[in-house]
Amino acid sequence: MGFGITERIGIWVTNLRLESVPRRVVEELKNQVLSVIAAMHAGHFSEPGRVVSRTVKQWAGGKEATMVPSGERTSLHYALFANASLSMALDYDDYLFAAHTGHSAVVGALGVAEAANRGGAEVLAAQLAANEIGGRLGAVALGGPLNGQMCSFVHLAGGAAVGARLLELDAAKTTAALNIAMAQPPHPLRAAFFGSEAKAILAAQTLTTGIQAAQLAAQGMRVVADAWEGDDGLAKLVALHSLDAAFETLGDVWVTETLSYKPYPGCAYLTAIIDCVLALQRQHHIDGRKVRAVHIAANPLTLGMEAWSAPYLRGPESLPVTLNFSVAYSVAAALLDKELSPRQFLPERIKDPTTWNLAQRVTLTLDDTMTQKMQESPLVRLDSGGRSSAGMRIDWGPRQLTNHKMSFGARVRIELESGRTYEAEQEVPFGAFGRTFDDRRKQVEDKFRRETRYTLRKERMERAIDMIFHLEDLNSVQVRELIRLCCSERS
Repeated sequence: MGFGITERIGIWVTNLRLESVPRRVVEELKNQVLSVIAAMHAGHFSEPGRVVSRTVKQWAGGKEATMVPSGERTSLHYALFANASLSMALDYDDYLFAAHTGHSAVVGALGVAEAANRGGAEVLAAQLAANEIGGRLGAVALGGPLNGQMCSFVHLAGGAAVGARLLELDAAKTTAALNIAMAQPPHPLRAAFFGSEAKAILAAQTLTTGIQAAQLAAQGMRVVADAWEGDDGLAKLVALHSLDAAFETLGDVWVTETLSYKPYPGCAYLTAIIDCVLALQRQHHIDGRKVRAVHIAANPLTLGMEAWSAPYLRGPESLPVTLNFSVAYSVAAALLDKELSPRQFLPERIKDPTTWNLAQRVTLTLDDTMTQKMQESPLVRLDSGGRSSAGMRIDWGPRQLTNHKMSFGARVRIELESGRTYEAEQEVPFGAFGRTFDDRRKQVEDKFRRETRYTLRKERMERAIDMIFHLEDLNSVQVRELIRLCCSERS
């Protein structure tokens, strides 16, 4: 058996040159770097983040890579594991169509570049390769039991692409790396994903394996068959859509353009709801203790997320990882605290009985208009119910991708005890694809400043932002300087 898709991908990764990539795509990569580093800072202070950091410190290792934001030096693999875990700990990451690639694209590219002495242009090229491959690989599973962050196998491919690119492997060895990475693709369990802090390590495990695959290929590990295609390949296990069609437009259609950024910790399907709640809060100065009821009408993806996570709720004893998917808790916490930030997911905050009392008065129903808007996507055509992969079709044309929106809309109605009622609606969340580039850039800049302010002085923070916005001009020494700038000055 020969090679098919992975050989095409291997050639593309090897020949990719940043100067041939549209400028808008390169600028989106910089947004992603800001977003992921901010998520790592936020995750550092979370409970699972603290556990991972303490554990990694106990592992023996070298000093070739940096744990962010602590600034401690360790081996490349251990730093990748720690940093990817922090970026995922609070579900505060970026996403694109149709995967959450930042855990491997950004964490992997920065880590390997630091260890291998690569410059900023190569960081961006490796990051781009991981996004393009990971997004397409996630799309072939769209509508099945594995979606979004549960498609952790995308980080196997992303890690292999990053490693191959930054280790300067040729096309044949890059092809081998992609196949070695997929030797044992994971299948996350729903109980672990929604009901365990182990969710934080899903991308960390697979990213590290992907990087190791590139290192093994560099040392000559041989492959004679394509592990992605055929009856014995990955596609047989996870693909609901054509693997060949997903990669046919590689280099012509840029999935990276669909990058979207979360302004709050939690699932993307919650974002539009919280946008509405906080907008009403700012406009009307609502006292959450005087709210009689909150009615949420949302899209089918939000309802599906709520149904999957509901069995793992334990009231005040719930894990933050579960509450990142809870509409009722997130709405109640945002109303009472006038924000939804990492602080609302600290153990002592979760135990507040006032929040749970208000959460009981939050109802969630399906909104027909928002459902219809989702079904009108030019990129993904859904079945009439919008709830399954049956009848779903992905059109990979450039026009369809450009006109696509992350349509996770919602309507919110807040009723006060006084009888007064306030309403708001939003189709595309702040920071999501479908909004302007300027909106998305503002969201990631604000997020970066907000989440690094506890660790970095203002001048250090602004210097890091400026360097990221000029990342393609940085040499290898400056890339290492950027990583140090994003770390605690106490380290």
